Amino acid sequence: MNRVDGKVAIVTGAGKGIGRATAELLAECGAKVLVTDVLDAEVEETVEQIRAQGGEAQGLRHDVTNEDDWTAAVDAAVNGLGGFEVLINNAGVYLQKSIEDTTFEEYDRVMRINVWGVMLGTRFAMSSMKERISADDPAGAIVNLVSTASIKGSPFASVYATSKGAVRLFTRSTAREISALGYNIRVNGIYPGIIDTEMGAAAMQRIVKSVGESENRAREIAEELHLINRLGTAVDIARGIVFLASEDASYITGTEFVVDGGFWLK
Repeated sequence: MNRVDGKVAIVTGAGKGIGRATAELLAECGAKVLVTDVLDAEVEETVEQIRAQGGEAQGLRHDVTNEDDWTAAVDAAVNGLGGFEVLINNAGVYLQKSIEDTTFEEYDRVMRINVWGVMLGTRFAMSSMKERISADDPAGAIVNLVSTASIKGSPFASVYATSKGAVRLFTRSTAREISALGYNIRVNGIYPGIIDTEMGAAAMQRIVKSVGESENRAREIAEELHLINRLGTAVDIARGIVFLASEDASYITGTEFVVDGGFWLK
């Protein structure tokens, strides 16, 4: 189940966190992976880890807001790995700041990476995939990292929540547009809650400030905000992404796949 044998996947922001876990799991489940990030050393670490486990991967420095970098990423996937059927738009940044203190430069950076980066990736992927994947082939798959912040909002992270709200609607719109164009590509969004990564740690810092407790107590409070009573891990989200990329999800497109331990319900 959830196998992606023979597929080639581009995973952005794969130097660490959810991106790294996803790249490693895709490779473990049979895919070749192009690992991209602006973090050169971390890209190499991810590639080395995949190869050490017997998988196939290549790495590339890649700024998702740069069109030339997207051209290079597609070329690397096509010429180096034989083409690609899967794109994971994972690269993103988090901003924890009050609305009153947020500058336009900070807003612009978050929106460029979190929204424009996803739009560019989708545009380049559609152009490449439509030539490779016929109506008789298993569908291509685009998975966008969204967030439960786009559903319930996020105090002191309003710009981040806004950017993910844009990705939420873009995902739905893209799924409908691709269907209208007749391209054999599925598009879905995955919605993590508070995940035990560097970005999740930043979110927990707000809890520290708001309750005036220690970091350990803040973690306990964060865990209590989940019906499952623990924080999610990068692997928890990677499993959901690999499912959406696999043929087990062949009848799923345009959906909101929430993997958050019940966070948004509390």
